[in-house]
Amino acid sequence: MFGFIRPVKPELRVKEADRFQQVYCGLCHAIRARYGRFYTFFLSYDMTFFALVAGCGESDTAPPCMKRCDAHPVTRRPCAQADAALETAADVSVLLTYHKIRDSLADEKGAKRALAAVLCRLGKRGYERARARLPEADAEMVQALADLQTLEREKCASMDRAADASARMTEAVVPRTGDARERVLRQMFYHIGRWVYLLDAAQDVKEDMEQDNYNPVVLRYRLRTPDITEIKQPLERTLERSLADICMAFDLLDAKRDADLIRNIIFLGMPLATRQVLDGTYQTNGGWGRHGSL
Repeated sequence: MFGFIRPVKPELRVKEADRFQQVYCGLCHAIRARYGRFYTFFLSYDMTFFALVAGCGESDTAPPCMKRCDAHPVTRRPCAQADAALETAADVSVLLTYHKIRDSLADEKGAKRALAAVLCRLGKRGYERARARLPEADAEMVQALADLQTLEREKCASMDRAADASARMTEAVVPRTGDARERVLRQMFYHIGRWVYLLDAAQDVKEDMEQDNYNPVVLRYRLRTPDITEIKQPLERTLERSLADICMAFDLLDAKRDADLIRNIIFLGMPLATRQVLDGTYQTNGGWGRHGSL
């Protein structure tokens, strides 16, 4: 996931905005408790969303607890209490982060590749711990990443094949329960991964063309310039197909906890990010210079 998944704050009630912030902080504490400080630097709103969805089947919301952290060492801040959803989200966050760093190690050159090598070394112990907790998810991610790297080496022009490999990585984060809920969640996160991958490719057209990096959007439409105006409509259609499947999957979940907050993200936030990227107006983190505040 790449930072596109966030709520539209003006459409949130105060208690929903507070809840999102509390889950964000609670996830940070969960990652730190299970894996140390290193992986907290890669905390994202995307994984906050995963924590919300992972716990949406619960009926009750525990009251927040007050904690200090490295970012706020003086004043205690409210954060969600640790539960199974936050612990799973912490494990998944570590796996996805490590594999994203590994992908950068394979793709980047020069200083960026050297940085990725350092990060891989620093993060390996935490990754091995997360892999031991979620071995099946990690195996699926490893295979999906290998398939994606093969497509990149072959300069595959099929957006669907490249997006499928990436989508299988996010599909793999769904806990194995063997029931209908798992099937719905896997469908939901498959299309979230597909949407994120294609939207990220659309946003990176200019940079990838300048650096001669693999980009399925550039290859599919045989772009000669970074202007995507002429291909905006077909891109929007393929992105909207995944958004529609995400919305339908969520409606099947019968969410109890944080349903309105999750609905804001899916039905408002993700379509807004789509329009902004295709219009060239998207700003990382909603225009804020750092994570941690809506």
